[in-house]
Amino acid sequence: MARTVGPGGDRRRSRRELLAQGAIAAGALAIGGPVAAATNSRTRGPGIVAGAPRDLISHATFPAGVSAGLPQHDGAPLWTRLEGVERPGHIWLEVARSPDFRQVVDRRAVPVTADTDFTVNHVVDSSQLGPGEELYYRFATRHESSPVGRFRTSIPADSSEPVRVAFFSCQAYQSGYYTAHRGLAQEKDLDLVCAIGDYIYEQAGDKGGPRVDPLPNAQLLSEYRNKYHLYQADASLQAMHAAHPFAAIWDDHEVMSSYYNETPGDWQGAKPRIPFPQRRRNGYRAFFEHLPLIRFPHEPDRIFRRIRLGRHTEIFLTDLHQYALDSSPDCSGTPSIGPILLGPCPNATAPGRALLGPRQRSWLEQGLAGSTATWKLWGSSMMLMALDSANHWTLDIGEWSGWEWERNVLAAYLHKHGVQNIAAFSGDIHTYFAGTWTTTGRSDGAPVGPEFVSGSISSYTIAENFQQNGVPEAAAALLVERLPANNPHLAYVNSTRHGYAVATVTPQELRVDFRSPTTTRQPSAPVETLASFTVEAGDPKLKQVH
Repeated sequence: MARTVGPGGDRRRSRRELLAQGAIAAGALAIGGPVAAATNSRTRGPGIVAGAPRDLISHATFPAGVSAGLPQHDGAPLWTRLEGVERPGHIWLEVARSPDFRQVVDRRAVPVTADTDFTVNHVVDSSQLGPGEELYYRFATRHESSPVGRFRTSIPADSSEPVRVAFFSCQAYQSGYYTAHRGLAQEKDLDLVCAIGDYIYEQAGDKGGPRVDPLPNAQLLSEYRNKYHLYQADASLQAMHAAHPFAAIWDDHEVMSSYYNETPGDWQGAKPRIPFPQRRRNGYRAFFEHLPLIRFPHEPDRIFRRIRLGRHTEIFLTDLHQYALDSSPDCSGTPSIGPILLGPCPNATAPGRALLGPRQRSWLEQGLAGSTATWKLWGSSMMLMALDSANHWTLDIGEWSGWEWERNVLAAYLHKHGVQNIAAFSGDIHTYFAGTWTTTGRSDGAPVGPEFVSGSISSYTIAENFQQNGVPEAAAALLVERLPANNPHLAYVNSTRHGYAVATVTPQELRVDFRSPTTTRQPSAPVETLASFTVEAGDPKLKQVH
């Protein structure tokens, strides 16, 4: 279906024709070549200095590339970070309809200050732009420019064209290369990429990976900032950000492993150097500084939000840590291998224990029930479906299974109100799962909708965690892949691969593709489709088609 574009655009060109041009310019950052060289150019024409402010910064570098946030009908938040800046000042931000910037539609000076770690997060909103328009942007000092990024203004609210959204999580730097991001950068026709947790890791984490995280366990603001500097220096991550609009929620490692609300969790051997509330403030501040997110004016730390994409798609992103009640279950003494508990954990089903908290749960219940979109996609940083052993012990209490009461209250509400076409997209557990979320979390409950859990970008899989604990990878994979025998609500398990999920939404159907690089030990390994699923509108059952 043709997409209407704004002033100066070709109103008859199809969306795919527009995106092909954008993929060449922005995706080329991941694969090299002449176009990549052009988009990384550091030379500027003389016109850029016309009308420049007195404090225009002369020289700086852009070591983190560029990124665009949630698109609006007349623009988007656009982000970068500078290094080598000696004083506050301004830089240029240009937006154009062509990747060569011969059709500039907006040019403005934007401030840069040390208070935000010399990051820029500026919302472009221009009367020259209209819905569904393909655009390119870059930042520049007097003498240098950033790489070029691409974004598209928001899909018209009445559009019935297909929508494509990618979900990913868990990208520990040292555990593997961001090969999956290289593939994600080259995905065509994506309307949004959603990070659903663990964009950074506060500690170095997994051992034996192909890279080294030399930084200390982050507690101070400067230490969290340095984690983002390290991660965002990666070329494949930069290419993904340059190619697609981006939204994010946190899980726990953006602050500290296994924290809930203001209750310290797993310090992982790192002695606390500051009070936990201060540490959490530092982690949250660095998160908002280094990602292209629009903050709510009266709730600056709020991340739960709704994102409408056309007539048939609405995304709900939630926060499973800031509003949690009753902390995490005390599982001390329960034997485990890596993330897998090998015995029962007390208090996992206690009434009142909550991840969402009453206010956010009410917002989610009413939002899902009242949405007029055909499909409701819920980005949850933790897995909803239960994982039980043969003796019905819950295998991983760190997911929603540690908060079964709230999970089942939410599911019962949605089932009672007949809410259809809900699909959950989860992460955290570093393993691919697909199955059915029910009112009990298990196969004995009424179905609410499908759940798709994507593998990690780079963090060790369950099989790799077993291997680190002395269990051979083949034996670990066999153990995990036998889970459907004890959990009939699971339709698919893959515990050895990394990657992301891509959802394609039409009025009649949801399709989900699990995409994975053949290895994360090589930065340029090919990406392939592991499995594909479809869900028909009005029927919560998923079908594996590949």
